[in-house]
Amino acid sequence: MPEIKVLPEEVVAKIAAGEVIERPASALKELIENALDAGASKIEIEIEKAGKKLIRVRDDGKGMDREDLLLSLGRHATSKINSFEDLDKLNTFGFRGEALYSIFAVSKLSIASAKKGAECGCAVIGEGGKVTKEMPATPVKGTTVEAAGLFFNIPARAKFLKSDNTERGQLMKTVEEAALANLNTAFMLKIDGAEMFSLPVIAGGEMENLKNRAAIIFGKSVYGGLITAESRRPGLAVYGLFSRPDALSATRFNQHFFVNKRPVVSTLLRQALYRGYEHMLSGKHPACALFIELDPSVFDANIHPQKRDVKFSNDTEIFKAVSGAIYSELLKKQTGEVRFSGEAAQNKFSPPDLPEGVKVFPPAHSQNRSGDIPAVPGEDSLFEPAAISGGAAFAAETRPDWYAPPIAYLGQVAKSYLLFESAGGLLVVDQHAAQERLLFEKYLEEFSKGAIKVQPLIIPLSVELSRSQLETILKWKDWLGTAGFEIEQGGPATALLRATPSLFYFTPEAFNEFLGYLSEVLGDPLKSAEDLKRNTIAVMACKKSVKAHDFIKPQEALRLLEDLKSAKDSFHCPHGRPTLFYLSPSEIARRFGRSGAL
Repeated sequence: MPEIKVLPEEVVAKIAAGEVIERPASALKELIENALDAGASKIEIEIEKAGKKLIRVRDDGKGMDREDLLLSLGRHATSKINSFEDLDKLNTFGFRGEALYSIFAVSKLSIASAKKGAECGCAVIGEGGKVTKEMPATPVKGTTVEAAGLFFNIPARAKFLKSDNTERGQLMKTVEEAALANLNTAFMLKIDGAEMFSLPVIAGGEMENLKNRAAIIFGKSVYGGLITAESRRPGLAVYGLFSRPDALSATRFNQHFFVNKRPVVSTLLRQALYRGYEHMLSGKHPACALFIELDPSVFDANIHPQKRDVKFSNDTEIFKAVSGAIYSELLKKQTGEVRFSGEAAQNKFSPPDLPEGVKVFPPAHSQNRSGDIPAVPGEDSLFEPAAISGGAAFAAETRPDWYAPPIAYLGQVAKSYLLFESAGGLLVVDQHAAQERLLFEKYLEEFSKGAIKVQPLIIPLSVELSRSQLETILKWKDWLGTAGFEIEQGGPATALLRATPSLFYFTPEAFNEFLGYLSEVLGDPLKSAEDLKRNTIAVMACKKSVKAHDFIKPQEALRLLEDLKSAKDSFHCPHGRPTLFYLSPSEIARRFGRSGAL
């Protein structure tokens, strides 16, 4: 008996489905793309139980008759190509002929469709890839697809789905990307009966629609820092929105790239985005909605099962076009008046000063003459674990005797650095870093004892985030409550802060950055180590709640130094930066060319 066997069709179908449909968001993406390819001017989406119970997509596209409807549920069935050569000039989203069939193979599916002017539509019901019922349907032009009980027949795959909050976040991000990419199509999204957003097509053209949607999807705070770019030449266009250098974000969450309206995750495009800023980056990240339009024959979107990545035939040309469009726009803003996106007022632009020690891209003329594409700063991870160690990495060090009474406070430099005389030498303390260290240790001490002192806010802070970011924050709501932060949803894209640990004070801008960062780095609260969660939130809270450039009284400076002396790690802030340095009497003498101290 031969050992090699031909797999049964139902097994092959489930394997194929696994390549295309990883989670509810994968199924939704395919259904949206089918609606767009059908010429829909409006797409209505309804989700129940994070897509695990139901995904419904209704469009007003050209629809199908009975024959096409039945064929669409078969393997390798598509209206988008006729021959292999058609792949080189494809202008639609889907063509693999697997998406609808794959969804059908792992769900309980129903489809109703009708063409314009038809006397009767057609509906089909089935599950696990098999049609069980066929019936007439209302002759309303367009198609409605309902996928219920996703992975009902593959419990092993269903078991690996994330929490409802995580899956909802992915579903919302899928719709947000589709709405940004397809500006001539209206989108409506409901989740568990609640409308998350409705994005109509407004007058004024694609750019006005892009701005309108970016304001809703990115949130007003991110949108307010965006400017436009546009560069067009025969065969290649680059246009869209991107951050001013003085309005960068803590993470890369709000970066969207589209190639011929297809959302892609492209290392090359991200690298080109960063190169466009040249020396203007300051350790943070730009937000963007950047569009590249080019001939379909010069890129391949079929190198990834979900078509998320794309390969260009000429990487260097694309890289230069994107980075050049951004850099030239920023250069114009430095030398003249600029009209910010969404604003009619004229403003002056100048890049911010770079903090000392910040690593940025080298200018194009100084390095990278070989034409190699540079790496993006921070590409490996959103944060470095060592940066939030809280001093554990330094516990074994022998402390130098920097605290040697008598101590005399000499004064403050630049409202940031405190000068002391200690044992005849000069002690320089970064008051911001020192305060961060003390707050960090005090907060973690209260946290570990379950005794965080909470300060209710008389007027809650209101922060607008993207829908998907807010969904992630709500996933952390209970844990954040144990950390002293009382947060609740105030609207479809609004978080309300009602109480904070009494150690901290947040401005609305600082709290917005705080939540935005947390929404992207903490992951699944049920799977993150408790120490990592505590350290991360402590580091970010300290960073956002304490500011340099504050005047400090002599007695406050001496009190700060006294407290720092007792810290577990008096040498470093929670991020690993030094809190102080000491020049001994002999070192001061040496610098002045003396043989010894006075």
